[in-house]
Order: sequence, then C-alpha cells, then structure tokens
Amino acid sequence: MKRQILQLGLLLATSQCLPAQELQELNAGAGYAFQSYYSLPTGDETPVANDAWDLAFSVAAADAGIFINESSGSSMGQPLPYIELYDALSTDFDDQPEPSSLEDFQVFNAEKSWSKGALNEVADPSDPLDLGWGVRDANSQNVEGERVFVVKLRNGQYRKLQVQSLVDGVYTFRYANLDGSNETSKTINKADHAGSTLAYFSFATGNTVNVEPTDGFDLLYCRYITPFPVPGTSEVVPTGVMGVLSGPGVQVAQANSVDPANVSFDDWADSLSADIDVIGYDWKAFSGTSWLIYQNIAYFVQTTAGEIWKINFTGFGGSQTGKAIFEKEKVGEVNAVLDPNVPLLDYGIYPNPANAAANLVFTAQKAVSQATLNLIDVQGRTVFQANLKVGQGLNGYVLPTQQLNEGVYFTSLKFDNQVFTARLVVLK
Repeated sequence: MKRQILQLGLLLATSQCLPAQELQELNAGAGYAFQSYYSLPTGDETPVANDAWDLAFSVAAADAGIFINESSGSSMGQPLPYIELYDALSTDFDDQPEPSSLEDFQVFNAEKSWSKGALNEVADPSDPLDLGWGVRDANSQNVEGERVFVVKLRNGQYRKLQVQSLVDGVYTFRYANLDGSNETSKTINKADHAGSTLAYFSFATGNTVNVEPTDGFDLLYCRYITPFPVPGTSEVVPTGVMGVLSGPGVQVAQANSVDPANVSFDDWADSLSADIDVIGYDWKAFSGTSWLIYQNIAYFVQTTAGEIWKINFTGFGGSQTGKAIFEKEKVGEVNAVLDPNVPLLDYGIYPNPANAAANLVFTAQKAVSQATLNLIDVQGRTVFQANLKVGQGLNGYVLPTQQLNEGVYFTSLKFDNQVFTARLVVLK
C-alpha cells in the first residue's frame, strides 16, 4: 500500500512573476577537457577535469552502484584515452588476466540512473540479489564481492580490480598489477560523503576526490559511452558522445515536434522520466562539415526543489569550443508540502507479484537506528522478521521470497512508533 503524503500544486508561470528566457551555455572547454556540473536556478557551472577520477561509488543508503569514468577529451576530432573496464571472467583475484582475451567483454555505464554503474551491468537480471560485482545477502543486506574486473588506465597500464564487500555502508576493494604485484586495499565509507551522489576515487592519487558541487547539480555536461547506430545499418556500437545527463532526483520530459517558444508543460507532464539520459546527445547531429541543432525539440526539467524549467538548444561548438548554447525559462513550480506526522514516503514493493525476491522500497524523512520488519502470511503468522537500520532518504530491502510458498503475504514495518504495511503476492 502506497501512502500518498504529498500535496501537489502546479503554479503556472506568468510574465509578471517569472523571468523570460535566458541564453545560457554549458562549457566543457576546447577539446572537451572537462565535465561540467550545472545548476538551473543559479546558472552556476562547476568544471571538473576528465582525469580527476576513475571510479565512483554510490553513497545512497540502499545502493551498491559502482561507475567507471567514461569521459574523455578530443584531439583533432579523435577521442583521447579514457578509463576502460573489462569483465575478467573470474572470481579468483589470484588469476592473471590476459587483456587481449577480454576485448569482447568491455562493460559500460548504462546512463539510466545514479544507482547502477558499469560494475553492476554484468549482473544476472533475473536475480535481484546479484549486483554484478557482488551478491547481496537478503537478511543482512550486506554485499559480498565476487567478480574480478580489469581496468585499463589512460596511460595504457592495466590493473585487476575486485570490490570485496559493502558492509554497514563501507565499500572495501583492492587492485593490483595483473601479475598480482603492488596489491593495494582501500575502503570508502558512505557516511564520509553525505550530501553527494557518488564518492569518487582516483587510481593516480589512491584517494577519493571532491567532484560534485556542494549544493548539488541539475545537469551534467560530459562525454560518455553509449550504443550509437551505424548509419545505413541496424548495428549499434559503443561510441563516445558529448551530451547532457540529468542530476539525481531530477526528472525530464522531452517534447518532440513542437515550437519550443510556445510548447506547454501541461501537455508533457505525464512524460517526465527519472532516466538520466533523456536529454542525452541527440539534440544535435553532425552534417559532415558542421553541427546541426534540432529546432523542434524542447525539454522540461523538474528539479529536486520542484521547479519546472524549459530548455531548448540553439548551438553547439563541437570539440573546437566545447560549448553548448541553450535557452532556459522557469515555467512553473511544484509545491510539495510534507506531512510531518508521516515519517515514511512512497512505501511499496516491487516486483509484485514476485518470485525469487522482491524489493521493499521507502523514503525516510529521518534516520533511525532500528526499525522492525515482519512478513506475515494470511493466517497471521510471522514467517520472517528482521531489524533494519534506516538512513535518511531512499532505503531498500530485499525480501527473501524464494523461501516462501506461493500465496499472499503482508509486510509490516514499525518505524518511529508507526506501522506501515504493504500486500505482497508470491508466485512460483
């Protein structure tokens, strides 16, 4: 049962209360030397050198996402070296991988969310406990690492990498030369990076580095790898593109075949998506001699603060300038009034019906050291019980439905002296 606790009101823009369109630019520098984090309300832009980081670890309470830095510069129209990641096809860190045998096993970020990165893409999609780099324990929620990866650094050197665990919010990982020499172990504590989306790690420094603006970001302008269609064929190949990804919690609707000056958000509000690549790279195309901008596309961006911004691109300088020019206009605002008497938001289960496992997901308005979860059958018997440590924000817990018989069950979560329930159907 999902509890509706938001009172929403859309305040439509008027010429008296909201500013007119502003011409803005995103700047990655000549040769795409930077990634650029951008705030829509302030227009502030934070550039970060492409080689500032190599791996990034999700720090949200329920997440175990690990990303590879796919951003690279360009010289004379050709991409400069970037970090490459390969599945080593092994769970034994003592093995010595042979890079030439792994060419068909390169893995990439999906660019769909800030919860799953390249190291998660090798997971078995039919097993919700498989996170790619490791397997989550349904009871403790800790993750035990298994898979070994090979990383090719920008200087052409190779490292083998294994994330060994995620326990109580602390990642432990190790890396070494392919022959096992110079093995190094590291830990990253999510709590040390509160307020960020990811914790960023550099092999060059052997430490985490500050990347994101302290006030967060709405858009990330950068190069990334994505499946790109080969003209005249049905084939797609992984290709570096220059595009725009939306920030955590940001939603975007793409309005096609419209007049950007007159399109209304009301007509596209149902198209809002949390996928981070909705804006992406395909608002432009290369004609062979110059870049063309599609003039009949607009994007509506809803920020985490509830502001609605309309943007449409008007120019792109390619690698010569690294600049993208766009118009932005604040066209509305969603006011969310939280009920202080309801400590949990969006409490629910998916998939439902479930088979091997189901995910209990909720957003907590505050952290608590212990909440009690019970799984109850239709006869009122408790068939599973666990104590949860709940963090402020998004939380997730894997329910061990593989241990249950087919039928109807109910979850009961006691949190901050209130009880939240949801119905679960298990099919075998």
